[in-house]
Parts: sequence; structure tokens; C-alpha cells
Amino acid sequence: MLDIAFIRENTDRVKEAVRAKGKEVDIEALLSLDTKRRALQTRVDTLRAEKNAASAKIARCTDAAEREKSIAAVTQVKTELAAVQEELRTVTQQRDELLYAVPNVTDPAMPVGADEKDNVVLRTWGEKPSFDFTPREHHEIATERGWLDTQKAAQVSGSRFWYLKGALVHLQWALHQFALRMLTDEHHIAQVAQHANLGHVSTAPFEPILPPMMIRREVHQAIHRVFGDQTYRVEGEDLNLVASAEHTMAPYHMEEIIDESELPKRYIGYSSAFRREAGTYGKDMKGFFRGHQFEKTELESFTTAEDGADEQRLIVALQEDLVQQLNLHYRVVQVCTGDTGAPDYQQFDIETWMPGQNAYRETHTSDYMTDYQTRGIRSRYRQKDGTVRYLHTNDATAFAGRTLIAIIEQYQTAKGTVRTPEVLRPFLPSSLRTELY
Repeated sequence: MLDIAFIRENTDRVKEAVRAKGKEVDIEALLSLDTKRRALQTRVDTLRAEKNAASAKIARCTDAAEREKSIAAVTQVKTELAAVQEELRTVTQQRDELLYAVPNVTDPAMPVGADEKDNVVLRTWGEKPSFDFTPREHHEIATERGWLDTQKAAQVSGSRFWYLKGALVHLQWALHQFALRMLTDEHHIAQVAQHANLGHVSTAPFEPILPPMMIRREVHQAIHRVFGDQTYRVEGEDLNLVASAEHTMAPYHMEEIIDESELPKRYIGYSSAFRREAGTYGKDMKGFFRGHQFEKTELESFTTAEDGADEQRLIVALQEDLVQQLNLHYRVVQVCTGDTGAPDYQQFDIETWMPGQNAYRETHTSDYMTDYQTRGIRSRYRQKDGTVRYLHTNDATAFAGRTLIAIIEQYQTAKGTVRTPEVLRPFLPSSLRTELY
């Protein structure tokens, strides 16, 4: 969440962020409640001091009549204190509910727009693959080859689930192993940073982590990753299922103070992701583009406030490097205010070409959230001068299932097989190193 002091000092900017992100939060009501809360807190502090002084006077009093008078005064103060404390709790709860709803402000460089149609294409890489046949969609090829079974999954689990089988399972594991090898290699990160003219950033590798796939609801809410009816909740338990590995990676340093010399902290985590996909009825129903469960390797980074923006630039460069090594045609998009998430200060997406769909589709995202997430979980760092500040966070996709789709569609052959990207061959069985069949 945002610091209430920041909102008071930057009211117009916060109001603009609310409007630009399509939210509805009454900022004036929030500030009014906060003013009332501060006045009530002052009154509570005053009454506590009066109570303590009166109690001390009782302890020193030797005159019975004076003692009775002091006891009556203390009782009156206690009664008023209890009433003011109760009002303070109510006002604080009302203020915090509004405060939680306030989205992060955005980078002034983020394009202003209503939805994805207003996103800005920054650059493209590679050429669209050409075919001497009509390219097919991923689900046609995968079903025909026996790599995908959505019918049996529908019987077992319902719609928007699937079984991945055979060569496609090998390909998925190859992708995640490839990402793990590249992003845990400090020398490779240094090469990418230098190529992106970010030679000044840290080359610290990403530490592998297998995070929990369930998260306490209070923590989930504190990091602003509960998406209403999109979130799966565990009935009878104080737990939600994560919609991405970063949901349990982001709070890894909650209630900690890290020395600045230890930053950045970088993690690469793998988990299943669970999403209700409410509101998408009939959309992307074919194949495994949009489902209730999928596997994902995610990046999470913790930095100082000064390094957060450069960290995102490095992460985007690393994402592009991964996709370039796969030799997949893509474009980088700067997401606009109306299409970005409430916690995001800046967001970039990679949209990879899907020739079967004749469209670019989002395969990677990179979110820089400043200290918006860490304030609620008290994840902090100590500067050299002893000052304690909130950590800044970035999260981003390494690989998810949509990259499999891009490979199937861009590497498909006329006979219905799929050529194997060269960089993935060392991670595949020898029989699949040239062609997936």
C-alpha cells in the first residue's frame, strides 16, 4: 500500500493514478478519516497520560476524602478512554479499508490509456516465420500428436484443465531447466547487462527456490495479490492458492531488515499457478492458453529504492535474452495505466508471435512495484547511515505454458511435427533433440 503521508503530500498525483487505473477510491474521504484518526490518537495519548498521573496521585494520597475524589476522576478518565479507543479502532479500520484500495502511483513514463489497445510497442525482434503451408494452432498439433488431452481432463476436473503428455512434457521441463541454468549463471547475467548498457547493475545470480503453493490470506492481502473472484480459497482454512510463484516469494523477507550490502536479493521460483479465470467465459477455450492450473517459473527481486528501476530494465533484458535464444519472434510492449495492475509502478510485457492465431500474445510480464508490497509486510533494509527503508520489489515471468505454444506454432512443420529449438536440445532425450513428434 501507499504511505498515508505520501498521499497527503501528493494528493493530486494519487487521484490521477486512481483515475488512470480505472479505480474508484474517495481520496478526500480517506484523508478526512486519517485526520480524524490522528486527532483521536492524540486524545487517547492525552487520556492515558491523565490516567497514569491520576493513578500515581492515588498511590501518594494519604487523605481518605482526597483519595476517593482521585479514584472517581480516574474512573471517569478510564470510561472516556475506552470510548475514544473504540472510536479510534472503528475510524482506523475505515481508513485502512480505503487505504488498501488506493493503487500505486505510476511512472510518469507509463503511457496513459484505458486498456490493452493503448499499450505501446517499443521494439520487435526477429522475423515472423514463413511457411509454405497454412500454419495451425497449437491445440490442433498437440492433440493430433497425443501431447494434449483436454477431453479426459474435462471428465476428471472440468473445463480449462488439461493433461500434457509425451514430448510436450519433456519440452516444458527443458524450458524451465534452461531458464534455471541461464539465470543462476552470474557470468551470463553480466553479459546480458553489458549488452543492455546496464553494466553498472549487480550481476548477482538468481537463487533457485521452490515456494509454497498456498498462502495465508492476511499475507496474500498485504502484498496486494488477492484478485477477488479470481482467487481460489481453501475452504475451512486461512489459506489461498497462489496464482503465481511470486505470491509466496514476495513475502519471503517479511518482518525482516536486510543490510543494504546484501542487496539485491534475487530468486527464481517454480510452482503451479491456480486461477479461476472468472469473467473469461468462452475466451481462449481451445488448448492450454488460458486455464485454471498451469506451471510457471517466476522471478522475484528485492532492491534498494534507488536500484529498483534499473533492476526492472535488467529483468526485461534477461527475459528478451531467453526468448531470443529460443529464436522466437516477439515484441516488447509498455503497458498503459488502464491495463496495468494496482500495485504496478511500471510494467512491460513480451508478446510472442503465434502464427496459428495470426496474432501476438503475451508470454512474459515484468512488474516493478516500488515499496507498495513491502510496506504491508514490513520488508525493509538498513542503509549505511543506519536509515531503515522499505525494500523495492520486481517480479517477472521466466517461462510459463504460453512459451510452449509459441514454440509449437513457430517451429511447426508441414507434417505436423515440431522442430526443436537448438538451445533446448541438451535438456531433452536424444530422440527429441531434432524434432518433437
